[in-house]
Amino acid sequence: MTVILSHGFLMTADVWRLQARELSASGVRVVRYDQRAHGNSVPGRAALTVDRLGADLAHVVDATTPHGPIVLAGHSMGGMAALTVAARHPELIRRRRPHVALISTACSRAQLVPGNHPLHWIKAAARAGYSYPLCWLPSAADVARRRLPSRHPWALRPETQHDGGTPPPSRQAIHRTPTAQIAQLWKSLRTYTTAEMLHALDTLADRVEIVTGELDDWIPLSQTHELARQLPNARMHEPVIGAGHRLPTDRVGHAAVAQVVNRMAKDALRAPTSTASPR
Repeated sequence: MTVILSHGFLMTADVWRLQARELSASGVRVVRYDQRAHGNSVPGRAALTVDRLGADLAHVVDATTPHGPIVLAGHSMGGMAALTVAARHPELIRRRRPHVALISTACSRAQLVPGNHPLHWIKAAARAGYSYPLCWLPSAADVARRRLPSRHPWALRPETQHDGGTPPPSRQAIHRTPTAQIAQLWKSLRTYTTAEMLHALDTLADRVEIVTGELDDWIPLSQTHELARQLPNARMHEPVIGAGHRLPTDRVGHAAVAQVVNRMAKDALRAPTSTASPR
């Protein structure tokens, strides 16, 4: 039994450390990896797109877990990668019949106006403001980022922690990632749509589960409900009260994610699994 964990935009595999610890303690094999251009993974020569991340996830499945029951758990952009696997690699879905957890995942392009909360509007306006130089003037943005203090969230250099601690996974990823790579993925996320992907995933019926935070300031609840509407056989969990977008590391959300994925792993063990013979 293997759970494959796919992280979100400008994060690293370390975002799953709490869930990985709990799953491993339950006897579940865990695979977590850095998306390309994140953490310790190089960007490669191919364009950085959601489609490319989906192809990477399909490769991770085949390379690390060629047979046996699997759960694919994707947070935000990682969930979009799982949706892309369903659309672009339907043979893998038919052959492996995975259980899929879509955590804080959009059903269409990344939103700049997420919901109706006033603070979320302020954050969305700020994102709109800095997305222009990120996308269209990446070299100039890099010059500015290198001059920022190391503890600034957008600095382009390793962060120095005076107390010897480790920066949050999202800041670690941003500090390592040149602006041009961030811009490529951001443009892909802005044009991303699941219209052709959801039908492929809906063939898994109740093996798909949707989890979100009540206070998500990136993916509005309206998008989560639309995702559930387009996947009528999926299980939509009640939004985690008091939790935001980064559910795997959220103060109140991380336990809910661990509970859902752990239970899905147990369900996957009991369910009919891959049609492929062991290698």
